[in-house]
Amino acid sequence: MVKFDTNRWCAAFVFVVALIVYAMSMAPSESFWDCGEFAACSYTLAVPHPPGTPMFLLLGRIFSLLPLSSDVAVRVTYMSVLASALAIMLAYLIIVRVMRMLRGPEQTTMDRIIAYGGGIVGSLSLAWSYSMWFNAVESEVYASSQFFTHIVVWLILVWYEKADETDNGRWLLLIAYMMGLAIGVHLLNVLTIPALALVIYFRRREFAMGSFIAMLAGTLMALILVYPGIVKWLPMSASRIGAMAPLLITLAVGAIMWWSVKNKHGIIAVAAAGALLIIVGYSAMMEIYIRSGMNPGIDENDPDTPARFFSYLNREQYGDRAIFPRYWNNDPEYHSASDYFWRYQVNKMFNRYLFWQFIGREGAPHNEFQDAGVSPKYSVVSLLSSGELSGGARWLGIITCVPFLLGLAGFAYQFSKDKKSWFVIATLFFMTGYAIILYLNQDNPQPRERDYSYVGAFFAFAIWIGIGASAVIEWVAERVKNLPSSNTLALGTAGLLVLLSPVIMLARNYEIDKRSGNHVAEDYSYNMLNSCAQNGIIFTNGDNDTFPVWFLQEVKHVRTDVRVANLSLLNTGWYIKQMKNREPKVPISFTDSYIDRYLDEHDSEALLKRYWPPEKQKVELNTPDGKMVWTMPAAMFIPISQDQKDRQNNFLRVQDILILDILRTNFDPSKTPVPRPIYFAVTCANSNMIGLRDFLTFEGLVFRINPHKNVPMDADAVRRNFFTTFNGHFRGINDPNVHYDDNIEKLLQNYRSGFLQLAYYYSTLPDSAPQAELPSKSTDELIRNFDKLSNRQKALAVMQRMEEAIPEAVRPISNPELSVQIGRMYSDLGKPDEYRRRLETASSRPDLRPEQQLRLAAYWASSFNDMTKANKLIADAIGENPGTDQYYTVGREMYSAGAYSIAADYFKKCLALNQDDGQAIGGLLQCYQNMGDAAGAESLLDGWVTRHPNDKSAKQRLDQLRGHVATSDTNTPRSVN
Repeated sequence: MVKFDTNRWCAAFVFVVALIVYAMSMAPSESFWDCGEFAACSYTLAVPHPPGTPMFLLLGRIFSLLPLSSDVAVRVTYMSVLASALAIMLAYLIIVRVMRMLRGPEQTTMDRIIAYGGGIVGSLSLAWSYSMWFNAVESEVYASSQFFTHIVVWLILVWYEKADETDNGRWLLLIAYMMGLAIGVHLLNVLTIPALALVIYFRRREFAMGSFIAMLAGTLMALILVYPGIVKWLPMSASRIGAMAPLLITLAVGAIMWWSVKNKHGIIAVAAAGALLIIVGYSAMMEIYIRSGMNPGIDENDPDTPARFFSYLNREQYGDRAIFPRYWNNDPEYHSASDYFWRYQVNKMFNRYLFWQFIGREGAPHNEFQDAGVSPKYSVVSLLSSGELSGGARWLGIITCVPFLLGLAGFAYQFSKDKKSWFVIATLFFMTGYAIILYLNQDNPQPRERDYSYVGAFFAFAIWIGIGASAVIEWVAERVKNLPSSNTLALGTAGLLVLLSPVIMLARNYEIDKRSGNHVAEDYSYNMLNSCAQNGIIFTNGDNDTFPVWFLQEVKHVRTDVRVANLSLLNTGWYIKQMKNREPKVPISFTDSYIDRYLDEHDSEALLKRYWPPEKQKVELNTPDGKMVWTMPAAMFIPISQDQKDRQNNFLRVQDILILDILRTNFDPSKTPVPRPIYFAVTCANSNMIGLRDFLTFEGLVFRINPHKNVPMDADAVRRNFFTTFNGHFRGINDPNVHYDDNIEKLLQNYRSGFLQLAYYYSTLPDSAPQAELPSKSTDELIRNFDKLSNRQKALAVMQRMEEAIPEAVRPISNPELSVQIGRMYSDLGKPDEYRRRLETASSRPDLRPEQQLRLAAYWASSFNDMTKANKLIADAIGENPGTDQYYTVGREMYSAGAYSIAADYFKKCLALNQDDGQAIGGLLQCYQNMGDAAGAESLLDGWVTRHPNDKSAKQRLDQLRGHVATSDTNTPRSVN
């Protein structure tokens, strides 16, 4: 029986605390991005996107069967919760073992306070860091991958202590097996090999340049052996040589192990046994191959042959990008490839993420947005400030940010005490951080923040935080060692550091990292699916409107009659054939051989099939409801001659060809007797709709392809969906305690847009009853009696339902002008006070851009004739020393709002600075015309023509004005004195 000493009790403590907090804050259903796909594939043992995660799927399948929740996605997420809590416990044990390397074993109570206190501070600081927590509460691979990273580091430190025992090699073999299993989750574990090699080297050898270089060469060979050797070349042998090749190679490795054991070649035996165990662990990859052969509902890349299996593992679907040269593509924001590498790839895509973890993320804890900067949320200064720090206070906050400072202190302390162990942690930090940056060679922009990929480096930094905390406790202990209360003071120091680092991080990050109550991914997907008619086909845009839908269909069997066609995947042959051949089948006319030859290849012959010059772009399509005629533009440019200067798009993507073919086949009675309704998700960009915008009818969260042109909305369908179908699937949106990042907040605007379009539709219909007051305050009662309401009342009822489902006080509208436009709708419906209230709120926002301030000023001037508020906004927008550009912009905004006299004043200010400003002359002339000031227009043009006698058009216009003025003077009675 294991004896629980203080060290083990502390390890158990950090495990339990992390487990409880992660479980409290975990997602209550599937989340966005890959989570829906992984949860669905775990439950059904299907095939997710390359390069596959079979170990995750097998473990996820076990968790999906446990009675932990009624929701399968939650059961799979519990695997991430448990794996992360175990990783935090291991982080504690690792920090303690590193401290033993620096200070020796704990012999006194003070030693234990120093080592265990640092372990608690470092491990829990990692636990509550933004990205570690983010990964812990969703059904993704990164939490499990992190657990495997921690366990191999812990095991190598256990080996370090037991290296003199006769059976020490078993720890190295266990590491090899763990690494093999880990590769079946994620490749991150491979990057720990250099750090593991350094531990072995420093334990067995004194540093010498020759042996160190030999160690580096051996490490490089080990890396190549694992990746790409075992990971890529072993399965490639089945594709290139034969299906038995991997088995024969494995037997050969086993034979080498047997020979080396028999002949007592210990190093060779351990190396061969390690390689064999990695292969055994990695053999979980066969799950992908086996399950693909059974054609599951999700079968990405269809890797059921050796060739396709190798293509799947090699991620060929995504293409290759060399490490050098650095990706830059002449991005105008950067001066050179090296500038791009440092400022974007290193500084923005890694350093910024590191600072997020231990200094703080801008906007936290209330807001979470793309491209967020760094803010000192974990500093002592931030505790004393109720608002966002700025100026000198921000810099003071940064330099008093305890978690980051402890990491720097640990970095310096370990370097001064033991450069060998420092080199190990520094190598781990580099390989799981900057080395990934070098390898990925990321382009700009990325579709999402990538911080979750670098948690291995954040783990290494957290080790330094723990070492730094121990160093601080040791420093205090040295100064109070002669006092009778020295242990108490040291313990108090440890407690203070716990408060200043992990506790502050827990408090600051809880709101932004918790997923409790967040049902948007499931509800939005449910609502989108149910916006479609029976047997519909819906084109989706990417991961977030595809993977959660797959989860609903594969696991919860929601609307399995609807076929999801992901536009990104429609560029791949395997997916096109699945769409064509698997139920529910999509009407596609291409044969499989044509798909393989011309749609899945990229040689010149295949590309020429996609040539789409202007003369081809007019498309006609006969349907049972009439002929559709539209212009289908090319989507990409490929030069077809060396001297081609015109860079207009001239080729189609495969997805464009497929959309057109599906339409043609669907509406061809000989191929599809009963046409199926076809939709685009509202998240699809116009550029992905092959020019069909005029034939799209809005019906909820989808646009239906409608052969009848210019029918922008089916009001009955929208009303039915938003009032009935979506009931019960707006969960959490009106709850201020549920946190959403800015991507979800933007997605919610699709709901608002639907409500607003429906309200606007009713507001524009003839109304026999001008009275807009609603007969009831109950929205449910209004909906029940909707047909009895006047059209203006219907519009108000829709707006009231929108406010209940997505209250603006809880889910603010990020665009102030949209909020004002909603206010104008209220005003048109008889509620001007709502317009004024929204305008007041928008005008007081501190984040307004100058053009927004001017637009709001125009609203104040034109709608309420409030020049006090308008002038204040104008003054803030144009600054103290405005020029002609600023004056002209004010005039243009005022003119657009119908405030012609104010616009005229600003155009005159432009002319006072430059009397020959043609833009200002034109604007002022239009103002005079709208104000009916013909004399002013004549005077303005007369001055212009005098200065520009060769401007014939201006002279002709002046003559017309003079004729109009003369006629007016003749017909106007003169007063007689």
